[in-house]
Parts: sequence; structure tokens; C-alpha cells
Amino acid sequence: MGFVILCAVLAVGGLIAREFWLWYRLSHVPGPFWHAITGFSMARAALNGSVHEHYMELQEKFGPLVRIGPNTVMFSDPDTLKRIAAARSKYTKGEWYAIGRTTPGEDHLFSMRDEEKRKHLKSKMGPGYSGLENGGFEAGIDKQIAAFIDLIDTKYISTPNVFRPMDMASKSTYFALDVISELGFGHAYGFLKEDRDLYQYVATKDAFFPVMITMGNVPWLAKLMHSWPLNLGLPKSADSAGFGALMGFAKTFVDGRLAPETKPGKDMIQSFINAGLTREELTQEVYVETIAGSDTTATAIRMILLSLLSNPSAFAALRAEIDAGIASGMLSFPVKDSEAKAMPYLQAVIREGLRLYPPSTGVVSKEVPQGGDTIHGYKLPAGTQLGENICSIGRTREVFGPDAHLFRPERWIEATNDNEKFRMMVATTDLVFGFGKFYCMGRNIALMELNKIFVELLRRYDFAIAKPEKPLKLWSAGFWITHDFWLRISRRNGRGK
Repeated sequence: MGFVILCAVLAVGGLIAREFWLWYRLSHVPGPFWHAITGFSMARAALNGSVHEHYMELQEKFGPLVRIGPNTVMFSDPDTLKRIAAARSKYTKGEWYAIGRTTPGEDHLFSMRDEEKRKHLKSKMGPGYSGLENGGFEAGIDKQIAAFIDLIDTKYISTPNVFRPMDMASKSTYFALDVISELGFGHAYGFLKEDRDLYQYVATKDAFFPVMITMGNVPWLAKLMHSWPLNLGLPKSADSAGFGALMGFAKTFVDGRLAPETKPGKDMIQSFINAGLTREELTQEVYVETIAGSDTTATAIRMILLSLLSNPSAFAALRAEIDAGIASGMLSFPVKDSEAKAMPYLQAVIREGLRLYPPSTGVVSKEVPQGGDTIHGYKLPAGTQLGENICSIGRTREVFGPDAHLFRPERWIEATNDNEKFRMMVATTDLVFGFGKFYCMGRNIALMELNKIFVELLRRYDFAIAKPEKPLKLWSAGFWITHDFWLRISRRNGRGK
């Protein structure tokens, strides 16, 4: 009995010593006391849906570098992000990325932390994301925009006598899911056609994201969840709903595409097959593409549209630019990506929305390399997790002006008279897609969707918020979760299909 007690005392003592050492090695970095003691303080913010607000408040109070966990610090300036993500930087992906694993012990491009393996896999997948091997992405996006328009025209047009509200929160997600499956796998999942949450995927995703970010803030929780017996409760490919059903689809789809009798397709997966990705790598990427490639774009559509509907002058200015382009014959039907890129106010609206509502609000931490580093005058030992506060970066007053917290697309038009200022604004906003070796490979696809969708919606329809007292339910848990964005949609002067 005495030996058991001694072992218990030594174990507890060792744990206390370890926690003290973790606290001490970063004790010189400012931040709230409890954040330095436990990651549960940040986990609580994720579960409360207030991550972005909490991060910005901490940065305002404690300065450019703040300690937000026992081994995690956070910065809020664009220059630091560019430095640690530069191509020759020795920083690697941090512990946070482990939450992205779909199968214990197996990595995909997003979760992979081994720098050489990730670089090798990324080089294989690059041609697929460029569209060079599959005829480009424009036709596939146009096809799903047409399906979206057809859904609105068929079920959700309101008239003076009939009110048919549409939840843009769910429909924008359906659209983004069908686009990424059309481009990635050669055919759409069919969310828009069915107009429902297939496999309960959206409901599962919205419930899972806060839990996932919670585990990201408490790394040992993620390890615990991926160990026996708790890993028995993780999604499985045999599940009939949720992420498990998506895993099952991915496995079946990849098996079919690799079958000897299957003809090569013209999609991203075919490019990955041509590049030599293994069966397991292909399955993992189908799964991850669906999640990462849809949620971020859907968020941008919702938040930009909400910003426009809440700012009548901005909405009117964008519509005027669209109408002028149609009248002059400068805009095709459907609009081409190249034409949309040449619309100054549209680009201003998209950039303004992205900087205020970046696709991810999590810290997506990187790991300080051997030898340590000095950030804003604070020495950080090797192994420290260094996270970015992307919401504060997008609101940098030195870059965007004293009203950086407000939605005002005109700032971009005004900045065109100052090339250096405009370049800095564009470069800072582009950080929402990462930078350097951590750059998002799906950026061009997302921007093409945004370039097209707003032109096609605003050229056809009038929109009104159906619940002005609470336009939508917004939850920030490292990613944006949106519900109940109810709109009244009517045709413009008989326009529609």
C-alpha cells in the first residue's frame, strides 16, 4: 500500500512540476491568469460561440502578443504572419491541426505537420487545384449557380400575395457543397436538387465544429478522443448519417474511380490519381475537400450578403454597377470570372466582407522552431504554439483606417489613388487564405464562386431580411456557424430564369 501511495504522490508531483514549468517558460508574455494555467478558458469561448470577439478583446487589452493558453500565444499583425509562413521559414504546423484528423494516426493535407511530407503531397495536388488538367472550374460553378437559381425560382419567390421565405444559411451551404463535389468529383452531391440536408451532414458539422475547436485548445483532449476506447465513438464509414456517411461516400467513390474498368474523369480527383496519390490519400482528400471547400465559401456568401442588405447604399452601388455592365454589354450571361474581376465595386465588396468575416476565426497555430524566436520583443522557446488572430489582422487600423471595424466598400475605391496603400490592403486581406507555405490551395475556386454568385443573384432578385430584429444566428467557434438567415426574395421587374 505504501508503494502505491508513493507512486501516486510522485505522479501528482510530476504533473504539478510539468504544469509549473509550462507556466513559467511563458510567464513573461502578458495575458489573463487563467489562460496561462489551462486551455479550458479558450475552450469555453469556443463553446459559447464568441471566439472572434474574445480574441479581439484580449488583443486590445494586452497588446500585440498575448498568452492564451499554457503553451500558446497569439499575435495580431500581418507582418508576423508573413514572416512565420514564408517559404523558407522553419515554422511548422502546430498541435492545433491534429483536430483535423478524420482517422486516428492518419493525416491529410490539412492535418499533416511533417513539413517534407506535406510539401511533397502539396506538389502532387497543385495541378488539380489549378484546373489546368480538368478544363478549368468555370463551367462547373456556372452549372451549380444555375441549379441554385432554379431552386429559388421554383420554390422561394415571394409575390405581393404569397410569402415564401428562404433560409440563406442552409441554401448557401447546399450550393457550396454541390460546387465542390461538381469540381472535385465530377458530379454534384445533389443538396440543391433535393433541397435538404443529405446524410444530416450540415447538422452534424455545425454540432461538431465547437467540439473540434475545444479539443484544439486543449491538445490532450484531442489525443484522448483518438485513443481507445473513446475512439470507438468517432465517425465510421459504415454510419448512415453525419461525417461517417461522408467517409463512406469517399471510400466508395474512390474505390469506383480506381476500378480497372472506370474511364478517367475530368475533375480534381482524376488529377490527384494521375499524380500518384494512394487510395487512402484520395479517400482522405475527398472527405476534407468537402468540409473545407464548402464551409468557407458558404460563410463568405452569407456574411457578404448580410452586410449588403444591412447597408442600402452599398447594395445600391453594387446593383448599379451590375446593371451598367449588363446595359453596356460588358457582362455575359452567366457572368465570366474575368468580367467580374474587372468590376471595381464588386471586388471592393468581396474584399471588405472577407477581411471582416474571414473563413476561419481560430488561431491555426504554428510551432516555434528549434532555437526559439522573438516576437514583438518577447522570447519564445522552441515548441511554443504561435497563433494568429486573423479577425484583428483584418481590422488593422494602420492598414484600413480608423473605421476598420466597419463595413465600407468605398475604402477600396478611395485607395486606388494610392498604389502602395491599395497593395497593402489587398495583401493584408488576402491573409484570410493563409500565406506562403501555408497558403490555401482552394483560394482561386472560392474567389471565382464569389465573383459569380453575387452578380447572378443581384441581377435577378430583390432581397429583404425577413427577421430584421435578428437577421441570423451567428456562432463563432473557430469557424462560423450560421442558422436562420431568412430572406424574402422577389423577382426584379419580372426577371428570373
